Amino acid sequence: MPATPPRVALITGCSEPTSLGAHLALELKRRGFRVFASARKLSTMDALKAEGLDTIELDVVSADSIVAALAHITAEAGRLDVLVNNAGISGLAPLLDTDIARMKALYDVNVFGPLAMVQAFAGLLSAGAKEAGRDSVVINVGSGSVNGFPCLGAYGSFKAALQIMSDVLRREVKSLHIRVITLELYGVQTAMADGHKTFDITRATLSGFYDTPTVKEKANTLFSERMANNPTSPQVAKQLADAILASSPPLKMWAGGEALPGRFVMPALPVWVMDSIVARMFAKIL
Repeated sequence: MPATPPRVALITGCSEPTSLGAHLALELKRRGFRVFASARKLSTMDALKAEGLDTIELDVVSADSIVAALAHITAEAGRLDVLVNNAGISGLAPLLDTDIARMKALYDVNVFGPLAMVQAFAGLLSAGAKEAGRDSVVINVGSGSVNGFPCLGAYGSFKAALQIMSDVLRREVKSLHIRVITLELYGVQTAMADGHKTFDITRATLSGFYDTPTVKEKANTLFSERMANNPTSPQVAKQLADAILASSPPLKMWAGGEALPGRFVMPALPVWVMDSIVARMFAKIL
């Protein structure tokens, strides 16, 4: 009998060595997948290539880049079983001092990019599901910032939009045998969480209501300190790989050091209680 071909995964946002994308790519490779790790620049993925992964150049805001990636994976593998929309960029600023044009540009990366990827690869994912006799999987990587934390208003809005989009996609593509999983991260040690992968979204002319540079610096310090004792990207990557390989993958996942309160406590709190908790957290910042 011919050998069963390996399952094929495509992961975006693998440029940072400490990123969830890079570690998930390595974890799936260890579990027998053929993995296409992607980033805007091939040179940022030399370590992954050295581990035997396929690396491809892919910019999720470029239609031409997405088409080229689809053609490459179709020619090289002929199928796709897993798509992980991990690419994303954050930015810190109070909303009154957020540059709207820059915020729109980040919507392209964080919201429209993942949708463009699913649109482009839906055919290959559906065909892969039929060939394998099991659902293909799409994972959209969200964030606990949807709960509305100061200075993360822009980023939280990206992830809130992605969350709704994932819910709708899950219901729309079920008949195509594509299973859409929404992952909400609540405290994971990554380059983004440590402030290494942020984009300046501050207006050139500030509102004058805050000492905005100091506010941003203090907020970044607060978020970084809260990450210190949280799970690492390799730990979360193993959780994700387990979910992907499960006979019935979950529809939603919560991961990270504050996943339990993020899943069960925050949604149940009255608005005024949540506001009070957040106010105490940011009392020395705003």
